[in-house]
Amino acid sequence: MRRLSRLAAFFAGFCLLGGATGTLAQSDLGDQTPELAFNLPETSELAIARSSRTDTPDTITVETAQIPKEPTRIYDQLGMVRLMQNEGVTLQWINWDERGPAWVAVTQGGHWMLLAGQRGKDGGRLKLEGFITEIGRDYFDFEGTIKMTGAPDAQRVCNETKSWRFEVTQGRTYYPLREFEWCDYLTDYIDLYFHPDLGLKG
Repeated sequence: MRRLSRLAAFFAGFCLLGGATGTLAQSDLGDQTPELAFNLPETSELAIARSSRTDTPDTITVETAQIPKEPTRIYDQLGMVRLMQNEGVTLQWINWDERGPAWVAVTQGGHWMLLAGQRGKDGGRLKLEGFITEIGRDYFDFEGTIKMTGAPDAQRVCNETKSWRFEVTQGRTYYPLREFEWCDYLTDYIDLYFHPDLGLKG
């Protein structure tokens, strides 16, 4: 999701989306040479069919290579509702009480996208950007980038792009990332929340 990162602007406390017209379009090449422009990765503009927020664009541009070949696999209707009505994201080093915003969008091609992040008062940041590839009972699979900087230490940088799983356990009302020690020796808790009324129904 490098293309998406480069186009993003600060919104609601993290790099979410940008563009004065409400559309993430290809960046202005400005004074770049034709050779540089030629080497830019191929991009695709995706039309947004559904969104968890009202202050979001109608289209978004991403690197074509980052788009999954198949639409998101959906096996659970409640999971769809939880993601569409999510209540934000946290990294415990930043703040458990003040959640950062999360945007879930569905493209007209059936791809579910997730952009989320949190910014701390001391400079710590969390960012997630990518595609949700599967939604099942109490879990979803995420293909994309998770980046943490400045938390809990100012010098800490963690950045990895791969497949991840978020899964509800023990009747909790949030999806925890099921990899806790994927960067150095620290245990990180990254959680995406949903309303308690959307918890387990038996």
